[in-house]
Amino acid sequence: MHISKGLGSFKLNLTSLCIFAAIVLSLDIMAAPRGQQEAEFTSSAIDRVWSGHRIKPYLLTRNNQQFVAYYDANRQMTVAHRGIGGKWRYYKVDSWLGWDSHNYVTMEMDSVGNLHLVGNMHADPLEYFRTSEPYNIRSLKRVPTMVDKGLEQRMTYPIFMLNKNNELLIKYRDGGSGNGNEIYNIYDTKTQSWERLHKNQFLDGEGRMSGYFEGPTLGPDGMFHLIWVWRDTPDSSSNHSLSYAKSPDLKTWQDSNGNALPLPLTLKGTEIVDPVPPQGGIINNNNKIGFDQHNNPIIAYHKYDKNGDTQMYVARKKANQNWDIVQISKWDGFRWDFGGYGSLGRFEVQTYDPEILSGNTLGVMARKNDDVMRFVLNADTLKTVKVEKADVFPPVIEQKTLAANKHLAVSENNSLETQVFKGVGDESDGIEYFLSWQTQPGNRDNAHSSISQPSILLIHEVKH
Repeated sequence: MHISKGLGSFKLNLTSLCIFAAIVLSLDIMAAPRGQQEAEFTSSAIDRVWSGHRIKPYLLTRNNQQFVAYYDANRQMTVAHRGIGGKWRYYKVDSWLGWDSHNYVTMEMDSVGNLHLVGNMHADPLEYFRTSEPYNIRSLKRVPTMVDKGLEQRMTYPIFMLNKNNELLIKYRDGGSGNGNEIYNIYDTKTQSWERLHKNQFLDGEGRMSGYFEGPTLGPDGMFHLIWVWRDTPDSSSNHSLSYAKSPDLKTWQDSNGNALPLPLTLKGTEIVDPVPPQGGIINNNNKIGFDQHNNPIIAYHKYDKNGDTQMYVARKKANQNWDIVQISKWDGFRWDFGGYGSLGRFEVQTYDPEILSGNTLGVMARKNDDVMRFVLNADTLKTVKVEKADVFPPVIEQKTLAANKHLAVSENNSLETQVFKGVGDESDGIEYFLSWQTQPGNRDNAHSSISQPSILLIHEVKH
């Protein structure tokens, strides 16, 4: 079991409804096994959801209010809302999912409490909804244009973010893979309108490539840090050139030494952390940033070594010095030879954010096939001290997800993947929230020969 725009519909029989009702009643009393009692878990069902392929929902917590955006069993974009501890209310908008795993859904709240919802776009026209009444999801209405309709016809990878003034921004790619430009917009709550954050576009692939970004991430130094790889074509093996920039305000940008970077960013005009060539073993979505004990940015990623094997690396920038690049794995004879078009299946390697551990050590987690490990690094040298087993999420989450979806395991001959998504937003009193559900594997954005029954989407509250 793995952790990791057409229309369709389902007719649920009485047995399925009874199973769902039983799950709702029983999940809160399912206890974690002995030995996993370090945290307190509470789980409950939200809805029956689409499980025909991997597609990411979104869980947002703001001001003691919780919102979940997802595609329901009939592929329709849906939002559930509750005050924490209360009952869910539901609302559906007029947007339906096809087979593309890029078409995730995302959302954020502005400073006056209105919810902004975007999704279901992979080089598609804008799909954007906004509430007219704070915290009331049933006031969600479609908004046809943000700023420039001409730049909102081929939108991909939308990401909401808040700046230091709690102003809402969105960024997205305009164009296609290998030929796309990055756009930033900022929202004015007084006029209820968007405008471009930058006079020019943020990044320009100059018709030859596009950028795939991680972040911007607000660091402990008060700067926003951004890393990305360039990609020449829709073929995922054409990723190259791990790059970096930072900003105090998301508007003006600098290299790691504080030198101003003119916009739009281009390959020639940006700072290259590691000049990994195309077909060099680096891939988008698998480059992660964290910070060491002295607030220096540290990047975890993978590429091929001199023998052609896939290896994990870290790169760290120290003030007024070059990036120090260190190989931290010894995976002799292992090569993830990825490539091709569309959403890949399950990544053979998955990387996670570097983190500070106790003492003078740093941690980098990675999953290699079914093995999850943590590289413990000496914080001074970045050399690997030891490699230990680790869990990406509390194991009890998968146990509860499997129990909730027994009807899927039987019908799909155990061919499903368990998906887990950590919520974003406000956290307090050591509480974290997770979503989990099951799906069929990815199929490079093509239809499967059969469609699994709806999965049960669960929410888990973890008190540490």
